[in-house]
Amino acid sequence: MRTTARPALSLLAASALLVACTSGASTTAGSTALPSALASSTPAAGGSASAPSSASSSAPPSASSSAPDGTGSGPAAEVLTPVLGAVDDSPAPVTGTDGRVYLAYELYLTNATSTPVTIDSVAVRPAGSADGAPLQEFSGSDLLARSRVIGATPSAAAPTAMTLQGGQVGVVWLDPSVATPGDVPAALDHVVAAGFAQAPNPLVPAAVTETIARTAVSRVPAAVIASPLSGDRWLNGNGCCNAVTAHRGALNPINGRYHLAERFAIDWVQLNADDQIYRGDKTDLASYAYYGAPIHAVADGEVVAVSDSLPDQPPGADPPAGSLQVDQFGGNYVVERFTQNGQDYYAFYAHLKPGSGSAAVTVGQQISAGDQVGALGNSGNSDAPHLHFHVMDGPNPLASNGLPYVFDALTMVGRAASPAAIDAAAGSGAALPLATGGPTGPRTDQMPLWMDVVDLQAAQP
Repeated sequence: MRTTARPALSLLAASALLVACTSGASTTAGSTALPSALASSTPAAGGSASAPSSASSSAPPSASSSAPDGTGSGPAAEVLTPVLGAVDDSPAPVTGTDGRVYLAYELYLTNATSTPVTIDSVAVRPAGSADGAPLQEFSGSDLLARSRVIGATPSAAAPTAMTLQGGQVGVVWLDPSVATPGDVPAALDHVVAAGFAQAPNPLVPAAVTETIARTAVSRVPAAVIASPLSGDRWLNGNGCCNAVTAHRGALNPINGRYHLAERFAIDWVQLNADDQIYRGDKTDLASYAYYGAPIHAVADGEVVAVSDSLPDQPPGADPPAGSLQVDQFGGNYVVERFTQNGQDYYAFYAHLKPGSGSAAVTVGQQISAGDQVGALGNSGNSDAPHLHFHVMDGPNPLASNGLPYVFDALTMVGRAASPAAIDAAAGSGAALPLATGGPTGPRTDQMPLWMDVVDLQAAQP
């Protein structure tokens, strides 16, 4: 099980276990005000246009807009912004097992000039606030680890900076956090510092700092669900937050736009009594004691999709290149629709054991939280038995927007010592060491975070 990866455009590249796995004021140093606002830019695949962003805009306020501080004291100046920014999906707050409230989303940056530009830093601030420390800030190697330049030419040498060629788009994965739900801002601004090797034209200086892509924060609460699994010492191998894990970085170009259905996806594997993922031959399914574990519905709802035609993959290696179609990446799966907070959510249970989903449920069936919907398997794009689980805003497992969720109850056992320790446990069968001094104990209404080891209990139907 690979845990982290450079953010990837490919559906396969992000996961060893599954699929892959409002206007803001802008300031440009030394710039010249324009007589009309610049149009906002939307992210593009390889330079071609994609669906317009509905969550944010890189355009400065128009002459009829209020001042950027929200006081309404006068029109905001229109300022040239050679680096455009957009957020496609409004971030929604979710409380993690560390007690912090996270806002996980992606910022698309476009170089609107024909001259290469290097993004030096990206900072997230509450909208209209210029004082105090930013909620999150990346520069240097940290920014490289959190970003991907779309259409970058492959090179033997690793990139040393986030550089966008003329018209090129880059993506930055962000997950600022605050201490309490009451600290969540109503909107976010993004302060981008960038530099050109030389000024592109008389209106654009070589160094620019822009405040762009003002983005409203969703007020919809995270879905509260039961666990899909029962048992002790379940490891979150590829989840959110604080790193671009395989699923967090899965940027899927489907139906003409990017989708991040896996934004909050988790790959669940269970440790045995010796804290091993498997014992014995890692190419034998019987070496994984949790193989075949019951998978349970996380809420009362309706089954809207069942796919159950694929065999288990041999564990220990990725499926051969070209051996799967897009709709087979999740292997055998079940999709359940449930309603909370006045909206529909869709739970995705993937990589099920052959025959287990169709034996448990049928499309159109009403199910209750805790009902069995399948058994844990290794079908589809998987190199070891696990449950891939995520919640999304539509029934398509890939062409949807990933939504946050919290488990109504869990018990923290600890956290894996490091990503390398998880890789060793998955690769060689080594015992997984836990970090010392980590959080432990019962939790309610929290989302398991990447590398958490938790005891889980499904609902009783």
